[in-house]
Amino acid sequence: MDDAELQVVPPRAAHGGGAARWQALDWLRGLSIIGMLLNLTPGAWEKQYGWMVHAKWEGGNLVDMVAPAFLFCIGAAMPLSLSHRMNMGQSTTALWRHGMWRAAMLVALGLFLNAYPGFDLVHLRIPGVLQKIGLAFALALSLVLLTMQRRAGSTPKFRPYLLLGATLFILSSHWALLYFVPVPGFGAPRFDPVGSWPAYIDRNVFTVPHMFIWWPVEGKVVFDPDGLLNAYTSSASVLIGVLAGLAHMNGKLKRPAATAFATGAALIVAALLLSGICPIIKNIYTATFVLFSAGFSLALLAVFSILANWPLTHTLLFPLKVYGANPLLAYVTSFLLAPLLDYSWYFPGGAASIRSASQAALSGVFDPYAASLSFGLIYLVFQFLILKACYRRRWILKL
Repeated sequence: MDDAELQVVPPRAAHGGGAARWQALDWLRGLSIIGMLLNLTPGAWEKQYGWMVHAKWEGGNLVDMVAPAFLFCIGAAMPLSLSHRMNMGQSTTALWRHGMWRAAMLVALGLFLNAYPGFDLVHLRIPGVLQKIGLAFALALSLVLLTMQRRAGSTPKFRPYLLLGATLFILSSHWALLYFVPVPGFGAPRFDPVGSWPAYIDRNVFTVPHMFIWWPVEGKVVFDPDGLLNAYTSSASVLIGVLAGLAHMNGKLKRPAATAFATGAALIVAALLLSGICPIIKNIYTATFVLFSAGFSLALLAVFSILANWPLTHTLLFPLKVYGANPLLAYVTSFLLAPLLDYSWYFPGGAASIRSASQAALSGVFDPYAASLSFGLIYLVFQFLILKACYRRRWILKL
């Protein structure tokens, strides 16, 4: 086997014949979905700590690392999943069809959640988190399968160097488009919310009534944080995860945690050094944001890899495992329950939503920001109890 290929082995063999689970990855996936839900369920939207509020444009807060970490986890799990299916005899075509079906279902589910509960199709937001994940997954999976060697009677081989090249091409082509190619009516380079290519394309493809309305610029909707070009570079986040998954399957790294941490640190430094010509911006998912967030995910994966060697942490981090085992169910139910949290119920003191009533009650004990965070944490505990029951019964929502 040359340096550009990785032999596919059965998952159990890849883990030394022990448990087929990659514990550190399970924890990272669980933490990422918890971060998403905590951001979606504050007691008061205007009373959130800075690290829980998305950066309006350049730079980033801790919460901005959450969605890219989930994309990274999708990619890291992909080689293990594909190897299992291929060793079960599935053809490459069958794998691709199944992957495209999953991507289509994610897009459809995302559209449903955007429409729920009012189903106002005239103002339906077309882009969304699940839509972006579906498109990014579809592109990344296609590249993995296209670069893979699979001859009759031989073991399939992934080729990480080709995937690395594809990742660099995605990032460099996205940067070159924003930096060199003039946007009609705006020119180049443009990395702003009004005149950049991602914003321009989304306004022309989706039209303003079908875009994200919550972050207007001077009172106007001009961009969507989950638009088409964002899905393109999001696929690079998935591919970096794929490369991490391939390195894990290979099993040849003597110090995998140290290597992951050092690689993550290198990506973060590279992003900071390049930020002068390519700003770190999540809302248009620039190349430097991909590098920075992927570096953060790798560093956190390294920490979890070390913690996995300590038996006590398996008990302490069990909630992460439960959330990580059923992330789609956790995400979907949070959207389905949200209207119930904001519906005006009749209480002894008058009509109020569960969110506002809880925020008022908790503010009597904590300061308003801590009260808002406490409401989110209480919600997570409530949802954990539901997910734990599903986990015990192996009820996993999968597409």
